[in-house]
Amino acid sequence: MLDQPIIRICLIVGSLLTAFYILRRVRLAKVQIEDTLFWLFFSAVLLILALFPGIAYRAAYLMGFQSPINFVYIVIIFLLLAKQFFMSIRISQLDSKVRILTERVALNEEKVEREKLDL
Repeated sequence: MLDQPIIRICLIVGSLLTAFYILRRVRLAKVQIEDTLFWLFFSAVLLILALFPGIAYRAAYLMGFQSPINFVYIVIIFLLLAKQFFMSIRISQLDSKVRILTERVALNEEKVEREKLDL
């Protein structure tokens, strides 16, 4: 299935567009380094699988997949789920920090109001 040129071309174009877009966003300072590394790794994996389909064939055979394209889809799904998991963790941490900062700001505003009343 990966020997079909259209699939290989789509993987190559997709990986190059992803890499180009991420590098452009880095230049504009819109993406953090951790995210940049993940997306560059992701596009490199797609590019390697497109340029060397034998890797997908061999891995699919070793893991018992019926078709190498199924293996490629599983790799893509796994990488995106892993990214989603780590993004959820980071969002939870940021949400906690925002809540703590909001409480601190509210306490500071209350303190300032009390000091104004005492004067």
